[in-house]
Amino acid sequence: MKYKIETVYENEDIIVLNKPCGLLSLARGHNAVEQNLLSLLKNSSPKVYAVDNLDKDVSGLIIFAKNKKTYKYLIDLFDSGKMIKKYYAVIEGRLEDRKGEINKPIKRGGSGRMSVHFNGKPSITKYLLLRYLKGATLLELSPLTSTRHQMRVHLYYRKHPIIGDNLYGDLKSQENYLRIMLHSASLEFEMPDGKKLKLKKDPPKEFMDILERFE
Repeated sequence: MKYKIETVYENEDIIVLNKPCGLLSLARGHNAVEQNLLSLLKNSSPKVYAVDNLDKDVSGLIIFAKNKKTYKYLIDLFDSGKMIKKYYAVIEGRLEDRKGEINKPIKRGGSGRMSVHFNGKPSITKYLLLRYLKGATLLELSPLTSTRHQMRVHLYYRKHPIIGDNLYGDLKSQENYLRIMLHSASLEFEMPDGKKLKLKKDPPKEFMDILERFE
C-alpha cells in the first residue's frame, strides 16, 4: 500500500513527519518485514535514526534524527521530560476530573501486553479535559515518560480505554472503529542551537469522521 507522507519540518539535523494511521513507525520482531516509516525514509536518507515511535494505528507528528549527535540530544530531551508532546484522545465514558495525572508503573507481560504493575517501569501521563461527548470524552494527553503503550494502558487502568483500541479495550465494541482514536498533535522543544520549535498537526479526516459519531 502506498502512503502519502507529509513532511511538517526539516533541516540538516531532523525531520518531522505526519505519520498516517495504518503504517508502522519502524519494524522489529515479527513485524520486521512489514512496510514502515523508517524504511521508507531510508530510501532517500540512508542515515536517519528513529527517536520516537508511534503505534501502527496512531497518527500524527513523529521525529527522526539525521545524525548520531542529534539523535543522542533528542533522546536525552525525551528522557529528561524536556520534549513536550501532546496528543488528542477520545476515551470511553465520562472522565470526571478536569485535569490530572496518572502515575502508575507499567510492565510487559508474557503475552506481550503491557499492564500496570507495582514492579514496572515508572510511567506518568498528564491529561486535560477538552470536551464531553456522547458517551465519550475528548482529552489532551501529555506523556512525561515514554513507556510502550503508556497512554493506552493508563487509560485502560482508569476504566476509560481509548476508543478503537482493540488491544486494551473490549474487542467486540472496538471493532466498530477503523482506528484507535489517538493522534500526536504537537511537539515543542529546543534545538541544540537554542532555536525553539513548536509544531502542530490537526487530526486526519478518518479521526474527525469517527469523532462526529459522538457529537
